[in-house]
Amino acid sequence: MSFYTSNVSEVLNAQLSKIDALQLDKVARAMAAAVLPEMKKRIHVEGKDSNGNQIGTYSNAYLRIREGNFKNSGRKSRGANKGQLKDAGTYSKGSNKGAGRTSYNRGADPKVILSLTRQMENDEVAVPIDERSYGIGFNNEHNYNKSQWNEATYDKKIWNLTEQEKELARNAAEEEANNQLKS
Repeated sequence: MSFYTSNVSEVLNAQLSKIDALQLDKVARAMAAAVLPEMKKRIHVEGKDSNGNQIGTYSNAYLRIREGNFKNSGRKSRGANKGQLKDAGTYSKGSNKGAGRTSYNRGADPKVILSLTRQMENDEVAVPIDERSYGIGFNNEHNYNKSQWNEATYDKKIWNLTEQEKELARNAAEEEANNQLKS
């Protein structure tokens, strides 16, 4: 009669110990870090909501502010760029009358990209929610309020994850968990 012995229980216990030791905060941080650049690009460059649709379009008046294209804006008078804007002009009314307008150097594309000074997009970061989870949010409350105002104004979910972003998060979680389990 022969007996068979196995170390299956020891191997399983070792693997379960590794799973128990998973640092879930690192997994969650990896997920948020993977999604953040894609979300910023989608919202602040491509101008898309969480369904992949255009957020909206800017009015002509607002586009003038973005471009600095006012009646009293300086124009180039010579060379290949003749007729193009040189500066954003000066304020003609109000408390800033005579002062130079800020030039935001943004294009004439009317699609909403939720970016003028880049303050909001630069403030968007991975933030800890609790000791085991991370999300994407803002460092300052003012930018969070702007995000909520934009969602209400355009009546769209903008900061929800797209299916592609959810897939990125899943892949990042798997990769981080596998890296932890290997060690």
